[in-house]
Amino acid sequence: MSQQNKFDFRVTQIDEQWDAEITRRVSARRTSVSKRKKGFATEALATEWAKEALAGFLENQQQSNKRKSERRATRNELAAQAVVAKEAAAALYAEKQQAYFEALDEEELEEDEFYEE
Repeated sequence: MSQQNKFDFRVTQIDEQWDAEITRRVSARRTSVSKRKKGFATEALATEWAKEALAGFLENQQQSNKRKSERRATRNELAAQAVVAKEAAAALYAEKQQAYFEALDEEELEEDEFYEE
C-alpha cells in the first residue's frame, strides 16, 4: 500500500494557461478537487499559488480538527457526568425501594404478632 498525502496540489496546462488545484484523496482510486484557480501565465506562478493555498488549507483544516476535538471532549465529559448521575439516581431509587419493602415486612410482622395474641 502506498503512502500518499490526503491533500496535495496539481498543476495542469490548458492551451496557453495554467490551472492549479488543491486535491483531496477520497479513496485509493478517487480524488476530489477542494480548491481551484485558473488562468496563470506560467507554471511557476501556478505552483507557487498552489503551495501557498495548500499550506493555508491545511492550517484551516488543523484548526477545524482542533475545535471539533475540543467539542468532542466536552461532549464526552458531559455524557460521562450524565451516566454517573443516572447511576446515582438508580442506586438511590433502589435504596428507597428496599427501605419501603422492609417497612412493609415490619408491618406484616407486627400485624402477625397482634393476631397471634
